[in-house]
Amino acid sequence: SVVFACILEELDDEGSASSFSLSGVDQEFADGKWIEAYRFNLEDVEVLNHHHHTVELKLGRGNGTKVRDIKFANDDDAVTFCNVLQSLGKLKAGHAQRRLDHYLSKGKDLGSKVQLLVEVVSAVRLPVADIASTDAYVTVHLGKNQVHKTDFRPNTLNPIWTVDTGSLFMLDMSSEQFFGSGDGLMFSVYDYDALGQDDLLGRVFVSQEDLLEGSGKRKAFSLILEKEYKKAKGCKLALRFRPATPADIVFMKALAAGKKKKVVGAFAGEAFVPIRQHQPANVLEAAGGLLPGNLLKRETRKTKGGGREFRVKPEPDPERPEETKWMTEEQINDEALKPSTSWIRAESGSKPIGRLHFELIGCDGLPNKDSSIVHHFRRFHCQYRRHF
Repeated sequence: SVVFACILEELDDEGSASSFSLSGVDQEFADGKWIEAYRFNLEDVEVLNHHHHTVELKLGRGNGTKVRDIKFANDDDAVTFCNVLQSLGKLKAGHAQRRLDHYLSKGKDLGSKVQLLVEVVSAVRLPVADIASTDAYVTVHLGKNQVHKTDFRPNTLNPIWTVDTGSLFMLDMSSEQFFGSGDGLMFSVYDYDALGQDDLLGRVFVSQEDLLEGSGKRKAFSLILEKEYKKAKGCKLALRFRPATPADIVFMKALAAGKKKKVVGAFAGEAFVPIRQHQPANVLEAAGGLLPGNLLKRETRKTKGGGREFRVKPEPDPERPEETKWMTEEQINDEALKPSTSWIRAESGSKPIGRLHFELIGCDGLPNKDSSIVHHFRRFHCQYRRHF
């Protein structure tokens, strides 16, 4: 389980927070005289200074770091607090092996490596952090190490992330390292600010065991909101996670390589590297997503008019190989909108051999068809055709 340090503020007779004195918290907290001001993972709490009955704490990490003076009733209470915090830190350091042993005791076959595919899907009903909206992005930490960061989505309280905006990432490490790096993944939702410090809105924690047992289905987690946003209701972060397949590993390597080279094309929406579909996944994985015959192929070339053409991937249209081998970005986009040809029925006898899953997660740029400004946002519905 995730161990938290809770900082409580005392309420005065009018119900407003007044001090950080922690004397007699247990009973008074139960009586409603205290409110939770901050909540932090134990490993993100550090004693900076101890002077008499005051302890200076560093709380959080990154842009969400806070420094607070905690005042105790006397010096002895302050010393006890620091000793307990130190003891908990030592105990927590030994949790890693126990967590791993506990997971293996359930008969789980973990192996020597952990390879997980994780997707930051969307958030809903985020609190307003700017004047009227929020520019949200998500950072992901495993222990004290940041393992991923999405792009920010401007001016929306219901952001959606895609492959282009950093929704996908992979964890690839030894099982000992995975269980030894804190208490699973911490997803922190921030509001981007171009002029000042980014504001931390809230966090979600997912344990190692939950990550390993993920099936890839979307799960919505309630955000643990920061103090200044506690009044917001229904704030959730949607995630997907599951063990990575060999094809996932190949795709993620291809995705990373394509982003570095800024390649444009037609493989999975954008062509990142020339993966041939008929090659077994283990062959592709061994080649790092690139087959030997493709290593020296150019991805782009200049046209006579000074423009640029891109190699179509994974391969040209077999019925028009020369015409579709090299195309401009505009030609690729036009080609994608043309009717599909050469359909193959995906079934063997009377039984289907596969199933296609798709999900409509958002729609941008819809026109305002209402005459009244008051009803600028109206209900829309979507239709789809069963033949693709």
